[in-house]
Amino acid sequence: MAKALSQEEIDALLNNVFEGEDSKTGEDKSKKKITIYDFKHPNLISKDQMRLLEKIHEGLVRNFSVFLSVQLRTIVEVNLLAIDQINYSEFVMSISTPGAIYVGAIDEPYSQFVLEFSPQLIIFIVEKLFGGQGDFVATSRTISVIERRVMKRVVDHTVKEIAKQWGSLIEFQTKIQRFETNPEFVQIVPANEPVVVISMEIEVKGNTTMMNLCYPYTWISKIISSTDLTDKVLFDTPETKEYDRLQVLENMNRTRVALQGRLGSTHLALRDVLQLELGDVIKLNSDVTDQIDVFAQNKKVYTGSIGKVGKKYGVKIQKVLKEEDEGN
Repeated sequence: MAKALSQEEIDALLNNVFEGEDSKTGEDKSKKKITIYDFKHPNLISKDQMRLLEKIHEGLVRNFSVFLSVQLRTIVEVNLLAIDQINYSEFVMSISTPGAIYVGAIDEPYSQFVLEFSPQLIIFIVEKLFGGQGDFVATSRTISVIERRVMKRVVDHTVKEIAKQWGSLIEFQTKIQRFETNPEFVQIVPANEPVVVISMEIEVKGNTTMMNLCYPYTWISKIISSTDLTDKVLFDTPETKEYDRLQVLENMNRTRVALQGRLGSTHLALRDVLQLELGDVIKLNSDVTDQIDVFAQNKKVYTGSIGKVGKKYGVKIQKVLKEEDEGN
């Protein structure tokens, strides 16, 4: 026969059950997901704006890769590694000394930016441009004045390519203002101001180096904060396509085309050509009253008749040629 529990034993058993439920509830609460937020580094760039920056700089690294491969006559791979938002002081501390730092300027809206190369990469590029084998040095050294002059063409092309890739959003001009080896002398914004750093990885001959591009966040926000511009680049709406078509049509209508009215032709022997003198008359195979062919960029597009406007001679367009008429 089973033993009956006393009232004290029943109360102790119930207390153990309630304490177990409370402990489980505490464990469940402790398993809730906690998101860490850094108030010193708030996320100022949205996901759509980040995608926009990626799209712009993917074009930059692609074209820069082709340019370096052509200049160095070897395969150069450039990859977009990361896009980070950090404080400017953190970016300056990440640059080794001596460095290869180019400070550039954007005209409208005005801002400065930093383009940082690895010194090993610059030495390699200069050696290849002079016809050498191109070897990566083990340790960094200060870039000489001659090496800086040789690199000017590469750097100028890079900053022009930056402006070209931003052209889908805004048109501006870029130029290099100065070169620095010590990052402490480069101050484009206050140390605690946020910046956007584009990190690019350059791989050549089995060696990997870095190239960094730093924009002030205040300049970035002015450009990418417009929703219309973001949608135009990211989603390419039908309205955008129509706008682009009209822009192309307007540019084509303003394009200047050279027209040539050919009065006729003839064939001369080489000895006759050599004997030509000032005042000699060459007879053509056409009459003054005949219609002549009018060419645009060496393509026959009209026929016309010769006339006179005031004291000047001209051609009156008589017929617009279609494609099937061009061969006639």
